[in-house]
Parts: sequence; structure tokens; C-alpha cells
Amino acid sequence: MTRLHTQKLFVTFLILLFSFPSLGQTGRYWSNSFNTDASLLSGAVVGGGSGIAAIFYNPSQIADIDYKKFSISANIFSTYIYRYDDALGGGQDYSDWDFKVQPRFVAFLLRPKNWTKTSIELASFTRDNVYSEIRNRTTQQINVIKSLPGNEEYIGDFYYRMEYEDYWLGIGMAKKYSEKFSFGLSAFHSYAVINYDYNIETKAYNLESGGIGNSEDFYIARFKNVQNIKGYTSRFVFKMGFKYSVKNLNLGLNITTPTLAYAGTSKVYREVSVQNINSNLGLPLPNMLATEQQDELETRFKEPLSIAFGATYFRKKSSLYFTAEYFAPIKRYNLITDQPPSAFVTNNIIGFRTENWLDYKAQHRDVTNVAIGMRGSVNENIEVIGGFRTDFTFTPYTGGGDNKYPAEITTFSLDQYHVTGGAQFKIFKTDIIAGLQYSFARGNNLKQVANFSNPVEFYPEDRIVLQGQRDNSMEIRENTLSLFLGFTYNIGQPSE
Repeated sequence: MTRLHTQKLFVTFLILLFSFPSLGQTGRYWSNSFNTDASLLSGAVVGGGSGIAAIFYNPSQIADIDYKKFSISANIFSTYIYRYDDALGGGQDYSDWDFKVQPRFVAFLLRPKNWTKTSIELASFTRDNVYSEIRNRTTQQINVIKSLPGNEEYIGDFYYRMEYEDYWLGIGMAKKYSEKFSFGLSAFHSYAVINYDYNIETKAYNLESGGIGNSEDFYIARFKNVQNIKGYTSRFVFKMGFKYSVKNLNLGLNITTPTLAYAGTSKVYREVSVQNINSNLGLPLPNMLATEQQDELETRFKEPLSIAFGATYFRKKSSLYFTAEYFAPIKRYNLITDQPPSAFVTNNIIGFRTENWLDYKAQHRDVTNVAIGMRGSVNENIEVIGGFRTDFTFTPYTGGGDNKYPAEITTFSLDQYHVTGGAQFKIFKTDIIAGLQYSFARGNNLKQVANFSNPVEFYPEDRIVLQGQRDNSMEIRENTLSLFLGFTYNIGQPSE
């Protein structure tokens, strides 16, 4: 391979640095899949077998690759099916289906001639990604406004959108000190962006007096709760990896530092309004408005210290893999920090707190995930690969976030499980990875996001306006099927 060819490959790498992610669900640490052989092993590769993804799973394994490599891994398609049962009351079901095609992981590995047993890797990938959207409307004729005769036309609207992407750009270096021991370090820059909407709007208008646009007696009662966030956080994260070999057994340890945020801002808008609502006694209440928007609020998304241990057992024609990773808890902190001036509030009839109204809090519980994998040789050019991993949530869904103080970002996060399977093919100097991943999550007896089925005009105890009381009848079903396809060109590997 000439220097010119190597330069061309490196330029290609730079062009492809910012690859686009697939859909997923935030609130979990092990949702990532990089579509390499490490992904088909379900990430059970801290003790060995991570290949070109070593920079992420255990940087000490970068030293295992003793020739140049260039890798592009593409997620040919992912199909996502989410089902929300009785999320908005009335036994209604909502389903969300999506399909996406995009590249995922780009890496370039170097072996400097003057650095003995030392390897360097550059990589760009998407560490985490979310795209989730729910839009639903409920209509019915019901007598919700007791001060008016007859039924009203009632409309309940809910809109939720969560977009979260975390792009990583990194460099790693490892040295093999002996046939038994390797040590490596990797450093990453993380750029996380969020676009978030959480909107509930209800209204009821009279039918007996002519309806919309027809009568001077037209009466409409309204409630609106709107939250919108658009922001980013820039941060650094570091990994330190060890690998020790004993006969047919490899042992690995990978330590990941907490993220070190150095910049980040958000534009945040929040508003609650109430119009033409009566009290429980049928007396008219004053119209209410609480509103605030800030453009440059400090934003810090955090991830914790984690420690991963792995073991790989090699046999003549097969290998077994195991990895466990512990993620430390993160105490409650300011995800977004409000600043003066404070919100404009008039006639706070609902009675919620509005000081530091644009503060958004977050906290993570500790999580331990485990993964197992296996690979077996069919012949010298074909290997079959499979695995299973847990993906437990650090922020389980506890209900809608419209009435919480301090405010929180709502995620429909559940414990998830991943099953993978596929094969690796060797053709000349190219390794081709092809396989499938099926992911699923189930949640029962969850608190409803809203309840539009049995609305009351005003229920001060739960700060409910033109809605019903929320119960624990909601269910969530998540199913994802992904097809992996990866290409790794072994630049310096001798031809057979």
C-alpha cells in the first residue's frame, strides 16, 4: 500500500467522520450498536474480540491489531415499532413505526514503524441516539363545563417529541508490553444535542348556542401546557483499558471516566395558560398565564464513571465471551439552569411553583449490565457470531412531566434486551460482517401521560384542568429489528 493510497483512505475517513445514527431510546447506556463483529457479540468483548471497535470497548485491544485497517460499518436498515396502550385514557392505543438507513461507524488504525508494538486508532461514531414522537387527538361530546347547559365538544391534544444525538470523535493508543499484557488509553470529544417538545392542550366549547363562529354566546374553555428545549452540551470522556492473557483465557478491564462538560447552552420555552375555567363550586376563576423563554441557559448532560470487566475463552474452533459493566449513580443535578428574569405569572390558580421555572433536573440510578457472546468457525473464511445483552434503564419512566417541580425531561425508558446473530466472511483482505439484532422492552402498570377520557373542569388537588385523573393502566411495547453490514479493509495484512 503506497503512501498516496494511505492518504486517500485518511481523507475518506475525515469526510465520513460525522455519520448519522439510528433510532433508539435514551435512558440506557448499552443501546449502542456499531455494526461490527463486536456488535454481533452483543458487546461482550471487554476481554477480547472487540476488533476495530476496541477504542470504545477496551482500548488495550488496539494493540492486538498489528497491521493497518480501515473500517466502515453500515446499518442497512432498522425498523422500530413502539406501542403505547391507554397512554391518554379511554383505552386508546397509539403505535409509532419508523424505518431508517444510514452509516454508523468509521475507524482508521495505524501502526507507526518507529513505535514498537504500539497501535493508534481514530474513530467517529454515534454513542447514543433517540428519536421518539407521539401525536394524538381525542374528541368527544361530554358535559365537562357544569355552568353551561348540555354537552360540550371536548378536544384533547398531546404532542411529544424527543430527539437526542451524542456524536463521539476519538483517538486511542495501546501498547503490547508482552504476549500476556497490553495497556491502552483513548480520549473522546462528545457533542450531544437535544430537541424536546412536551405539549398538552385541552379545550371545550358549547354546542347548544350555535357552535364555532356562529353565535355571540360562543364559549370556549382552554388549558395549555407547553415545554420546548433546543440545546447542546460539549464534553470530554476518557477510557483506560487493560488486557491480560493466561493460556486460552483473556481477561480485560475498562474504566471510563465521568463526562467532563466544558460548554453547552439551551433555548427553553415554557408556558401554562388557563382560560374560562370554573371552580368546583361553579364559580368563574380568573384567566391565568405563566410564560418564560430564555435563549442561553447553561446546559450540562452528564454520564457517570463506569467499570467493565470481561473474559474471553478461546477454543480450537470457537470462543466464548462475557462482559459485565457497572455504571455509578449520578446525584440529582441541574441539567439546565435558569437565569433572571423570572417567569411572568398572573393569577396562578393552579398553584404550582414558578421560581427557577426553567430549571431542569436529572439523576441516574446505578446500573449493572451483562453480555454473553459466542463465535464459531465454519471454515477458514466463515465464522458464525451471536450474543445477548441486558440494557437496563437508569431513569425509568414514572409518568408525564407536565406537573413536576423542578421540571424533568420525560423519557419513556424501560429495561431492554438485545439478541444478536450473524456471520463474518473473509474475502481477500476484506472482512465482511452481516447480521441481525432484535431488541425488545415491555412495561406494564405505568402511569398515564394524560387522561382525556373522563375530563373534569378543575381538580386542584392534582392541578388538573380539563383532564381526568391519571391512573396506572398504561402499557408500552418496544420492538426493533436491525440489519448490520460492516466492511473492514486490512491494509497491511499479507495476501494468502
